[in-house]
Amino acid sequence: MACAHARGEIYPDKPPVFMWCIAFFYLITGSLKVAMLLPNAIASLVTLGLTYKLSLRLASEKAAMLSMLVLLLSPQFLIQAKFAQIDALVACFIWISVYGLIQHFYVHVNWRWYFAAWFFMGLGIITKGVGFLPVLLFIPIAFFAFTSGSHRGKWSLRMLFGPLVMLSVVAMWLAPLLYLGLIKQDPQIQQYLSNILFKQTAERYANAWHHIEPWYYYIVEVIPVFWITPIAILVSKAKSLKDALTHNHAYSSLLIWVILVVIFFSISPGKRGVYVLPALPALSMVAGLVLANSTVSRGLVLFARAVTSLISAVLLIAGLALLFHEPTAVKLMTRFDSDSETLVRLSIVLLVLGFAGLCTHIVYYVYNKKRNAGDGELLARQLLAWLFILTVIPSTFGAWLLNDYRTPRIVLQNAESQISNMLTKDSTAFEVGIVSFKEQYLLYSPFEMAHFGYHTPKEVENGTAWAWLANTSEPSREQTKVSGQRVRPPMRQRFLLVPSDYKFQCADLSQATSLGVAHRDEWLLLPATAASATCDLPANGPVFNSYDGSSD
Repeated sequence: MACAHARGEIYPDKPPVFMWCIAFFYLITGSLKVAMLLPNAIASLVTLGLTYKLSLRLASEKAAMLSMLVLLLSPQFLIQAKFAQIDALVACFIWISVYGLIQHFYVHVNWRWYFAAWFFMGLGIITKGVGFLPVLLFIPIAFFAFTSGSHRGKWSLRMLFGPLVMLSVVAMWLAPLLYLGLIKQDPQIQQYLSNILFKQTAERYANAWHHIEPWYYYIVEVIPVFWITPIAILVSKAKSLKDALTHNHAYSSLLIWVILVVIFFSISPGKRGVYVLPALPALSMVAGLVLANSTVSRGLVLFARAVTSLISAVLLIAGLALLFHEPTAVKLMTRFDSDSETLVRLSIVLLVLGFAGLCTHIVYYVYNKKRNAGDGELLARQLLAWLFILTVIPSTFGAWLLNDYRTPRIVLQNAESQISNMLTKDSTAFEVGIVSFKEQYLLYSPFEMAHFGYHTPKEVENGTAWAWLANTSEPSREQTKVSGQRVRPPMRQRFLLVPSDYKFQCADLSQATSLGVAHRDEWLLLPATAASATCDLPANGPVFNSYDGSSD
């Protein structure tokens, strides 16, 4: 299929490559949870390996090891490597492209890698649209090539075939869609093309409708936190950075490319931290080179220990405050629509982080007193241990502990329990619908669910959901049957999941049962008896069922 499907409906927001990868690993493993995590895990390992290999080609074994270590200890990289999100995969394709271009222009002339770079740009584009980012690398490469006169043999007319390779990859996905949409006039495909080519690309970049942040968002809120490892190294070693980049056009090009990527995403009003992930391996390489070529001063040792001690102490105090300072706890629960149990779990994570971080200083002091070892060696060990704690614990133990807050699992379990209590003795069969949802709700649901389209207008979604709940509109024979699949058997009792701020119309909300909070929304369970007798809203929207992926 040229486009991915989710529970009976074309998934409209992203090209299908990531979903294809999940489907492939599901076919192999038979486990959806494993299949969803494997693409990013493998992509992150490839990114790590290429970071090591490129650093080795450009610098030394020491620089290669340090570059890989810096990347591995960067919070954003580690977090995305274990999440079932699309960003780590597209970052891998972009990094392969960067690797190919650097190989061709700075290691030795290699036209295979040059065209491979364009191939993976195309693959990146049909993964998330931003796969073209390595094109920005041509700006510093061209500048250094023509100012230093080192362009002979690397630049020729055959370079023009590179973009054709990229477009050919994109065409393998786009051409069938254009045929179905423009020639066959398939309305679903036309809507999909309009959404993914215009709304999800041009409009999302130029006139974003959510995640609106100021131009300095990445500089102030994302990079200092999620890129803390390479940034701390480069800031503390500013002089060494200048020395390392002098006459080193490859590393200078990588650093300039990082800056260009950050600028590119900063221009758009819509910003998310994960957008700049593709630039992190390049920055880690620069930081690794600086570390490999520098020595550790006494002042840097004191500064690093002071900063890490302060951060560890703040984490410890924050954890204690959440546990024992009630006004702070109440304020946070109100702001984030959370509960006391989630806050206790968060405090445990903070306490573990703070205590473990301070323990690295105790070990440092005891070891130094016994061995009287060099400051540089001991500091490196302590910083590695401290960074390991601050990156691994939140992304493993912390993520597991806060999983119920990050997912709708508790809300859905509450729904299942409430439905069991509401079912009559005459009928134990039921069907659940949902409005205004995220895909995660379908994944975590312990029961089959119906929904009314990702991008159905709210008024139409409300009316269609009312008709479905009241069971006043019967689907046609063509709509209920799917070629090669059995017809979904009718459900006797119906329930609807609705966010409280949705302002659902044509229903008696006094009959609703609160299921708790997920993703900052309070969810309500509406029984069929809550549906009004009539409704003036349009009820001609689609109904998609997760039962065998059919649609009503």
